[in-house]
Amino acid sequence: MTDTANRTVESLLSSRAQRIGGGRLGNPRASANLISFVAGFPDPGSLPKRDITEATRVALERDGEWALQYGAGRGYPDLVRELLTKLKRDQGIEAGEENVLITAGAGQALGLICEALCDPGDVILSEEPTWSGAVHAFRRVAAEVVPVPLDAEGTDTAALEATLARLAAAGRAPKLLYMIPTFQNPTGVTTTLARREQIIALSRQYGFFIVEDDAYFDLRFEGARVPTLYSLAPDRVAYLGTFSKIMAAGMRLGWIVASPELIAACAAFKSEGGTSAFAGAVAAAFCSSGTLVEHIGELKSLYHRRRDVMLQTLAETMPEGVRWSRPEGGFFIWLTLPDGVDAAAMAEKAQERGMQYLPGTACHFGGRGQQTIRLSYSFADDEQIRQGIAILAGLIREELPVAAG
Repeated sequence: MTDTANRTVESLLSSRAQRIGGGRLGNPRASANLISFVAGFPDPGSLPKRDITEATRVALERDGEWALQYGAGRGYPDLVRELLTKLKRDQGIEAGEENVLITAGAGQALGLICEALCDPGDVILSEEPTWSGAVHAFRRVAAEVVPVPLDAEGTDTAALEATLARLAAAGRAPKLLYMIPTFQNPTGVTTTLARREQIIALSRQYGFFIVEDDAYFDLRFEGARVPTLYSLAPDRVAYLGTFSKIMAAGMRLGWIVASPELIAACAAFKSEGGTSAFAGAVAAAFCSSGTLVEHIGELKSLYHRRRDVMLQTLAETMPEGVRWSRPEGGFFIWLTLPDGVDAAAMAEKAQERGMQYLPGTACHFGGRGQQTIRLSYSFADDEQIRQGIAILAGLIREELPVAAG
């Protein structure tokens, strides 16, 4: 008989827990003690504390009995209606209440999509590099991820078509393609309209579904807006978004817009029932007052300046051979380092000198991306950006002789 009396917690872990490893932990308060480019945390000073306080008062006076009750399964009804108004006005998305599920942030939204659509071993197509949370979500459902590269015009549709043909020849049909088509995390690039239309055509030809993660849509600083994939093909796309970047991350409110059938399937996996009625009521009051539109305008000005400060400092300080993206919006700049410089190995030295960044390996599948770095300009102020980039440039210079040797 096997001795079970002294089993450890580790020995009791499920195969899923062992597969996904440690949790995706982040601590903005700890990051505030450093010059932090590591995460897409909103600027602390931009968080609308007074407006949220007023929206809370209005929400409780207007509907406090239900704002403090368990929530509706699809989300607080007033917030669903406000979201539909916002999506039509800003994104050009026409949808009904039956098409919406309010979630605990866009991260939960992606996790629900994966749970509803993917069995272990199913093929997921994903841009690479991509959001580190997506890497974690796909691992959790034990999917087989087939990466698709990006270039300056977004998702490489020629590579996507070749991949689809290769999979079809092997008798394999991917379930979905995951994309961040606007100000992509981590690279900052935006997929062009022509490519979006090609991707939709390929989706119809090969039968896969498109998951459009559009967390940064509202934060455009320059250039023309590109239609969402959902607005081009609502029958082929699930559209994900979040209030974390445009209102307050601590509210933990995101959404899925999709067919009623997929919404119902995703809602069944929400073990907490309806997402916080209280947060939903406050957000609905915030939106209905017109404050959201005004606040987004303020955020665009702030992050536009931060991006420009980081781009200018990179140009002034980086050694030859370092390349970086120039996003038209969003939170991130993507660095590519010279041959032989390992971003992950350098990260500990950066932390010792008071700054932090995200090594690109976190945004790749299978440990690739050693020579890449994601820099967020959303959390650090202008002077911290100048200081932190100077520290990073110095570290890269120190590594170059080792690389050359």
